[in-house]
Amino acid sequence: MWWVSAETPFLVLLAAISLRLVVAPVALPAFRPRRVLGVGIALYAALFSFITMARHAGLRTHALDLGYYVQLVWNLSRGHGPRVSLPAMHAWGDHLSPIVYLFVPLFWLAPGAPILLIAQSVALALGALAVFGVARVRLGDERPAAAFAALYLMNPSLQGINVRDFHAAALAIPLLLAAVYLTEADHHWLCGAALLATLACREDAALAVLGFGVWLALRRRAVAGFLVGLAAIAVLAADVYWVIPHFRDGPYPHLARYGRFGTSLGGIVGGIAMRPLDALGGLLTPRRLIYALAMLAPLGFLPALSASDLIGAVPALGQNLLSSDPILYNYRTQYQAFVLPFVVVAGIGGYQKLVARRSVSVPRAALAVAAVASLALGSSTVNDLAAVRWWPTAERREALRLLARVPPGARVSAQERYVPHLGLRESIFVFPVGIERSDYVVLNRAGYPWRDLPGVTMEGGDADTTIAVDGERYHFTVVAEAGPHVLLRRR
Repeated sequence: MWWVSAETPFLVLLAAISLRLVVAPVALPAFRPRRVLGVGIALYAALFSFITMARHAGLRTHALDLGYYVQLVWNLSRGHGPRVSLPAMHAWGDHLSPIVYLFVPLFWLAPGAPILLIAQSVALALGALAVFGVARVRLGDERPAAAFAALYLMNPSLQGINVRDFHAAALAIPLLLAAVYLTEADHHWLCGAALLATLACREDAALAVLGFGVWLALRRRAVAGFLVGLAAIAVLAADVYWVIPHFRDGPYPHLARYGRFGTSLGGIVGGIAMRPLDALGGLLTPRRLIYALAMLAPLGFLPALSASDLIGAVPALGQNLLSSDPILYNYRTQYQAFVLPFVVVAGIGGYQKLVARRSVSVPRAALAVAAVASLALGSSTVNDLAAVRWWPTAERREALRLLARVPPGARVSAQERYVPHLGLRESIFVFPVGIERSDYVVLNRAGYPWRDLPGVTMEGGDADTTIAVDGERYHFTVVAEAGPHVLLRRR
C-alpha cells in the first residue's frame, strides 16, 4: 500500500526540504566539478548494480527480458549461435541486437545474469561523461556541466530503464550521448563508430540515428546529416523487410501496435501521412500528455527552449506516442532509450539560451526545479533500497539453493520469475510451455490454482505429482521444496 512504501516518507521529506529552501534559500557548498562527476558516476554504478542484483536475488526479475538475454549471450559464448527458447527461435527473428556479442567475453569469465546487470549499470553511468563533455563545450563552464551530469544520473527514465532487467536498447543511451559529444568536439570518425554501435543495439535504434541525422543537419552539417538520416532509413527498412523476416521465417512481428495506420512499415508511414489529423488527435490523450511532461520535468522543462536539439527525439517519440501500447509512453520503460539522450542535450541547449539572455536566477531556478522533479518522479527507486526488498531471508536463500540443484544440461519449464536464474542452458521454457520436453519443472505452489493458467491443474504428492495441461497429463517426483518453491523431476 502506498502509505507504507519507502517512497512515501521520502516524498514527504523532499516536499519539506523544498518548501524550506523556497522560504529561506541557502547557499550550496562549492564542489570541484570533476569530483562531482567522478563521485556521481561511481555512486550510480555501485547503487544500481546493487539494486538490480538485489532484485534478481529476490526473484523479482523476469523471463523477458533478463532470462532471454542470459540464454542468448550464453548460447553465443558457447558457439551455439544466437538461439533462444523463449520462445524457440533464432534471436534475430525477434529483435536484431548484435551488440550483445560484446558481452560474450564476460560470459567466458562469469556467465549469468549478474554480469549483464552490472555491465548495464556501468554503461548507463558512463553516459554522464558525455553529458559533462557536451555541457562543458556548449556552456564553457564545468560547474553547470557537472550539474547536468548529475541530473542525467538522477533522471527517473534512466533509473527506470536500469531497474527493468536488462535491455540491449538501453546501451543506445550512452552511445547516442557519446555521438553528440564527439560531434561537438569534431571527432567525426569516432562519432560514426558510436552511431554504428547504436544501430547494433536494436533495429528500431535506426529511428534515433535518423533523429541524430536531422539534429546534425540543423547544426549546419546538412550533407553529413542527410547521409546519416538516409543510412538510418535504409538500415531500418532492410531490418524490417528482409533481415528479421529472414531469420524469423515470417513478417516483422512488432508493427501491430500501429495497426490503425497500416500493416507494414511503409503502410504505417503512409497512413500517418494521409491522416495527419487522426494521428495528431491520438497524441492528445491525458496519459500521453503526462508522459511528455514526465520526460521534460526532470530537466526543468529546459528542453522546450531548444527545439533544434529536441528535434532529434521526434522519430523515437513518434514511435512511442503513436503506439496503441501504453508501455511505450511510460516514462520509466526501456522505450525511452532512444528519446532520453536528445532530451538531455536539449536541456543543455535550453540552459544555454537562458544564460545568453544574461539571466542568472532563472537558469539556476530551472536546475533546482529539475532536481526536485527528478527526485519526485524517481522516488519509487528508494523502495528497492528498503531492507525488506534486498535482505536475504531464509526462504529466499533456500529458494536459490533449490534452483542451484537443477542440473546444468537439463531441459526446464519454470514459472517466469525463475527463468533468469536458469538461463544458462539450451532449453528453458516459461511454464507450462515445453513441459512435454522438460526434464525438470520449477513452480510456486502458493499461487495455485494459477489464475493466468486456467487450463493447468496440479495434484498428487511427493512421489507422484501430476500436472495436466489442456487434458495432457505429465508425471513428476518432488526433488526439493523451499517454502512455496518446488522442484519437480520427470518420472
